[in-house]
Amino acid sequence: MKRHLALLALLMAGCAAPQYLHKGVHDGVELAYRWNHPPGKPSELLVRMRNTTEADREVHLTIDLYYQGRTVETLTADTCIKAGRTMNGKLNGIYFVPTRLTTEQIKSGDAVAEMTRTEVVAATCE
Repeated sequence: MKRHLALLALLMAGCAAPQYLHKGVHDGVELAYRWNHPPGKPSELLVRMRNTTEADREVHLTIDLYYQGRTVETLTADTCIKAGRTMNGKLNGIYFVPTRLTTEQIKSGDAVAEMTRTEVVAATCE
């Protein structure tokens, strides 16, 4: 029985969704991202933002994509996130499809995404 439970736990861990890479908290907004590699389609960079404050926040992001240490693409986004809400990648948030990096380059480990500018200000989301 213990073998079956251990095997089941291992299988469930292998099937778990990829984890977001936490990139810090800026003025009450937690930022994270992860790569998504849908079969037969280009890779996507999914961004998760969680507003942990009791006020709306306007967020301005710049993400640089590096390949082998050189900047190959810059991605920008501006959005407003309501108090206590989470914006999650393709579900209800921000995602990017790089045009200058292939899935193979990203999966190789030679590609890095870095949030190079993050500006968060109090605002009222409409």
